[in-house]
Amino acid sequence: MQTIHRRTRLATDERGFTLAELMVATVVSMMVLGGAVALTSQVQNGYRRQMEDATAIQEARYALDWLGRLIRGAGNNPYGVETTDCPDLLTPIRAIELDPNDDGVDDDIRIQADNNPTDGVFGGTVGACDQANEDVTIWLDRDNSVIVFLDNNLGGAATVRTDQVIDDLRFIYRSPERNITADPEDVAYVEVQITVRTRTADPATGAPVTRTLTQEFRVRGR
Repeated sequence: MQTIHRRTRLATDERGFTLAELMVATVVSMMVLGGAVALTSQVQNGYRRQMEDATAIQEARYALDWLGRLIRGAGNNPYGVETTDCPDLLTPIRAIELDPNDDGVDDDIRIQADNNPTDGVFGGTVGACDQANEDVTIWLDRDNSVIVFLDNNLGGAATVRTDQVIDDLRFIYRSPERNITADPEDVAYVEVQITVRTRTADPATGAPVTRTLTQEFRVRGR
């Protein structure tokens, strides 16, 4: 009889969670889970911004690379040609033309070079101006934040050469003594400045952060 009594007492001592305890546990669990989700989201957003920033900077490096190849070859003229019939008859040969659209802003450049192939005709012959990259114009399309390329000999439409991250493009021209010059015949170095717009926002202004990459190129013929 006593044994039965003990079992009954033990059974009545077993208790589960009360409703209040269950609600507290649920709230705490939700807070912990919410904090973990928020932290994960912040880490992911930070990583994505870093990747996007790196992509924008890489775009500027890419632009500097192909611009540098064109600038270094500017004025290559082993035959001493003074004029060419491409794209128009008796077009004068100029290694570099500063501000070809004549708007007073050095965000564009025209480059001529006899290099594809080196044959003394600068772009081809009358009616067959088909030698690429011997007379090109490059400029910044500010409305679309891209650098644009036009082959003056081949004709056709200009082509976009970068993603839409270019905030500014500047060409700074220097003499052999590295003094800034506005004389095309005196240009021996061209400094290219490319500013890209990243996805990271400035905490103070909320505006996108920009990065400027600069590189100087020697014109081989000078």
